[in-house]
Amino acid sequence: MSLKDIAAEVGVSISTVSRVLNTDNPSAARPELQRKIWEVAKQQGYCPNPIARRLKDKSSIITPEVQYINCIYGCIPQETKDDPFYLQLLKSVEQEAFRHDYHVSCAYTATPGDSFFESPLLSNVPSDLLIILGRFKPELLNKLKPTYKKIVNICLNVLDVDCDQIICSGRKMLFSSVEYLHSLNHEKIGFIGNHEQRYLGYHDGILTFGLPDDPRYVVDDIIISMEGGYLGALRLLERAPEITAICCANDIIAIGALRACNEKGLRVPEDISIIGVNDIENTQYTNPMLTTVRVPLKEMGQTAVTVLLDRVNGGHSSYIKVEFPFQIVKRGSCRALNP
Repeated sequence: MSLKDIAAEVGVSISTVSRVLNTDNPSAARPELQRKIWEVAKQQGYCPNPIARRLKDKSSIITPEVQYINCIYGCIPQETKDDPFYLQLLKSVEQEAFRHDYHVSCAYTATPGDSFFESPLLSNVPSDLLIILGRFKPELLNKLKPTYKKIVNICLNVLDVDCDQIICSGRKMLFSSVEYLHSLNHEKIGFIGNHEQRYLGYHDGILTFGLPDDPRYVVDDIIISMEGGYLGALRLLERAPEITAICCANDIIAIGALRACNEKGLRVPEDISIIGVNDIENTQYTNPMLTTVRVPLKEMGQTAVTVLLDRVNGGHSSYIKVEFPFQIVKRGSCRALNP
């Protein structure tokens, strides 16, 4: 499939498709349009041709060998379908891989209970290189390692697993979120997400700053999605209407929580403050703009490819962890309470 074919199917210009697939520009098109272009491209098996690219550079040595890196999502599709976090991360991986003349084959995977299934797209591609996007159950590696000899995980959770990891600690992010809200004089702070490391970071902050450790303030069993955030916030506000702030495990949850607060007649941030995680582009278009924690997705994706290829080239043999810093981006969804 060519760029022209993709453009015709999506209903946009060829130049728009080219900007999305071949440049590192987050403003190349609207986020939902970028997702649609990438979905059509992947469904039809399109990937930029590194050989054609190198033909343009007459000083380069042209090698016809095509090499692949396989890539899967560690979490269930319901948690990735409306989250640009994964799109941005995958795009960074693909662009860095293409720079090294590797093609990326990507598929969804789901791990309900102890079961595991993998898209035929991966099994049909000859490669023992794998990048896992997002959190996953450690036992998943037992089923992956017979096929994939070199594995890198990009995640916001620090896992006790035998593979290379590129991380930005979600636990530390939620601790910092509680710390920030506490600095704004909030004491009754809720949490919406799952019972994993970001919840532990929230709980660390509650205990550290002597805030109410009330189980009514926690909703930790949702699907990570806008709908999950919306329903979780409704439950939280119903059973703990006295809370003055909500820590959300990611921005998608926070966007759903904003809607729930609006439906409940709560003004953000006058009546309740909300903070998310990831700093996806959508956060700049919410009303009010969402306070969040910025994660360096571009650099994490690039580093994952670098670490993977370093192992291919014999650069390291021990498992390594590369941890990136994060930054709280202060916008309009949080405000200080009167002391």
